[in-house]
This record gives sequence, C-alpha cells and structure tokens, in this order.
Amino acid sequence: MGVLAAAGLGGALFLVVFGAPLLAPGNIGWLMRHDSQTYYLAFEHFRREAWHWPPGLIEHIGYPVGTSIGNTDAVPLVAMPLKLVAAWLPTPFQFLGAWLFACWVLQGAFGALLARQVTSSRLVQALAGTLFVLAPPLLHRTGHAALCAHWTWLAALWLLLARDARRPAAPIGRWILLAAVTAAIQPYLAVCVLGLGLCAAANDLWGASNPAARWRAGGLAFGLVAATATVLWATGIFTVGSGDLQREGLGYFSMNLLAPVMPMGYSQWLPDVRMGTPGQGEGFLYFGAGWLALLATAIVATVRRPAGSARTSVVPHLGWAWAGVVAFTLLAVSPVITAGPGVLADLSAWTPAAVATLRSSGRFGWIAMYLVFAIVVRALALRLPRRAAAGVLLAAIALQLADTRLALAAVMHRERSPEWTQYQSPLSPAWDQVMPAYRHLVLAPSDMCGPAWPSPPAEHLPFSMLAARHGATINS
Repeated sequence: MGVLAAAGLGGALFLVVFGAPLLAPGNIGWLMRHDSQTYYLAFEHFRREAWHWPPGLIEHIGYPVGTSIGNTDAVPLVAMPLKLVAAWLPTPFQFLGAWLFACWVLQGAFGALLARQVTSSRLVQALAGTLFVLAPPLLHRTGHAALCAHWTWLAALWLLLARDARRPAAPIGRWILLAAVTAAIQPYLAVCVLGLGLCAAANDLWGASNPAARWRAGGLAFGLVAATATVLWATGIFTVGSGDLQREGLGYFSMNLLAPVMPMGYSQWLPDVRMGTPGQGEGFLYFGAGWLALLATAIVATVRRPAGSARTSVVPHLGWAWAGVVAFTLLAVSPVITAGPGVLADLSAWTPAAVATLRSSGRFGWIAMYLVFAIVVRALALRLPRRAAAGVLLAAIALQLADTRLALAAVMHRERSPEWTQYQSPLSPAWDQVMPAYRHLVLAPSDMCGPAWPSPPAEHLPFSMLAARHGATINS
C-alpha cells in the first residue's frame, strides 16, 4: 500500500501542477514550445511513414538526410507501439502528457520501493516516495519528456540495493528488462543503467565461487550490452552521424560542484549562484530545502545512534557500483571543473574526443543525487523510530513545497495560460488543398539545427505539420 500511495501521490501532484488537460490526446497547444515541438513533429511524421529498417527510421524529416525516433527523443518506447495502431489514431494526437504523468507516478513508486527495502512502514514508504517526486530536477526536466524518466535510475538503484545475503546474485531478467526499456526511452538514461548493470555483473563475478556463478555473471554482462545495443539500433540511434563532436562539447553542459545548493530560480530562500557556463542547466541538481534538511538530520541521527542498534548498515554495500557512481559523477562534472562562476581546472586537452558524444554530461549527476536521497531515507528509517521518521519526512515535504512554492506556482500559471497552451496554425486552408499534388516541401533556407529552439513556435512548425498530414517530406 505504501508503494501504491506514493504512486498515487505522484500522479496527484502532477495533475495539481500541470492540470488534467495535458492528458487529452487532442491537446497539442502546450507542445508547440521549445524542444517539445520536435518530439511532437517526429511522431507526427513517424506514425504516417511506412516502416523502414531499422524500425525507428524517419525519412520525411530533414529530407534527404532524415533522422529517427530515437535521435529526436520522442520516447520510442511509446511511439513505436503506437505506430502499429496509427490508422486508428485521431488527428491531432499526442501521448506526451500521459507519458509525463506516468513518469511522476513511477517516480513515486520506485522512491517508495527504495524505502521499503529498509522499513515495513507504509506511511514512511509513501512519504519517502513523495519526496522523490518533489526533487526539483524532475520538475526542471518536464519540458524534455524522455529525460523525465528519472524512475529508470531509481529502478537501477533499487536493483542494486536489493542485493543482500538472501539474494547474493543480481537478478538477470530484471536488469536486462530495465536496460532494454531504458534504451527505448533515452540514450543518456540507457548509458547510466547499462553502466550500473555492468557494475552489478562485476559484483557477481568478484564474488563468484564456482564456474556456474562466473558464467552467470558473464551472461548478465552480455545480456545488458546486447539488449541496450539492439534496442538503441532499433530506435535508429546509430543511423545519423554524430557530426562535430567538439561543438558545444563536454564541459559546457556540465554539473557545477555547487549544484546541490544552486537553486537556479527554484528556491525562494536560497540565493541564486552564477553558473560556470550557460549550459549548466543540464546539470541542474538543486536538492531543495526539504532534502537538504533531511540530509542534515540523517547525518546527526547516524552519528548519535550506535551502529549496533540496527542490523542493516546505513551506507549500502554496493561494491563496484560505488566506482560506477563516482565515474558518472566525474563525467557530470566534466573536464572543465567549476564551482559557482569560477573554473577550478580545465582538463579538456587530456580528454578523449569520443567522450564528447556525451556532451550533455551534467545529467549524469542525477544518479549521485538519487543515491544520496536513498541513503538519507535508509538512515532515517534505520536510526529513528517509525513515528519519528514519518514526522521528519512529513516536515521535509512541507519544507520542500514551501521552498519551491514560487517555481511550482510559475509552472501552474504557465500551464494554464492561453498564450502557452493554445496554438493556431498561421497557414491558410488553401495549403491543404494544394499539398496532395506534391511529395516534397522545401523551405529556403532550411530550418535545421539552429542555436536553440525559440520559445514561440519555430518557423518551420506549421509547414512540418502540413507535410506530415499529407505524407510529404520536408527539409527542416
């Protein structure tokens, strides 16, 4: 019940902040901004095209180069099954609202599952899950639908922390399923899940006492790599060249060392701290006042209460996964190490160019943040009486909501503003009358890969929607 309650509270919070209209399949107005228009357009073309090889290929966008459902971050996990029933889908149609809702629900569920590993209190589980939903980076990434699946990393931590004396080996089926599902959502998320899964395999190999155990560990590693690579290939990730790996590369979209206490407008109490680069919003990691207070409380509770008072250690035994988390954190910090606006060191000259394919490396800092959150919950559950733990968590929820109140209010206002939620195509109906006679639509100049998507709808948007409706190609 604690897990279900946390899932329900996650869904309820989403509806309070964003509103139920986002779930309506015909409501596309709110998607006509920033990156969201890319996801919508990608699916609009993808669902109307014939199947290609690999299945995720999209030939009609950016013609004649094309792209894929994976490279456009249009959540292939949902988009590809929906293409099977495309003939029965209405026009317009969007699934991203329901997807975001599901992400918030699953965020609460897996947060509660992490708590359930150390406490049977359903109340503590539900409150802990709610706090995971209230993590500011989750709200911050809602505009990037695929990257909103933070629950995949919570699921990976859940699998890692589930290892104990009764289940000394990693569950192969669950790990491979999680790797495949995550690869069908977003590549950055998939890389982290793959890395943590390989750490679990290394733990099994390290502790193997017989050939069968070693073969089992090797099978897990092989299955993880095979599942991830196969699904990424199917979504079309490898069909488009990476181009110049140095363009706005590693170090620009990084994580600041002060990220846990850098609100970037999400706190009404803590002052904003200048970033090292304008791209460090990708490494946004503000904990929120509630989680910061819980961290301090957990440290005090752990220090003051004797370790022998609980059988389970506050600090989990993750083995090689500790090295994995550290590696991802270092990648998040990037070779350009910053603290606030200052650059402490620039090691770019010693960094392999291939690493720049993960140029938005700041995102990998989330795994360290969520591991810290999980350890904090473990400490409170193991070192405090149930009622005290529940009370502290409830107070932290109130503190978190109070701290991020203005940011939440701004999102609520935006999502209910007609200027944001409504869209009217500027094209005359005459375009739909003449378009059936053409197979290609060309914009001069092409509107591809600009420096940033504008807040208002992009110039190519109505033309791309027109081309999609008529099964035509467009060079933008």
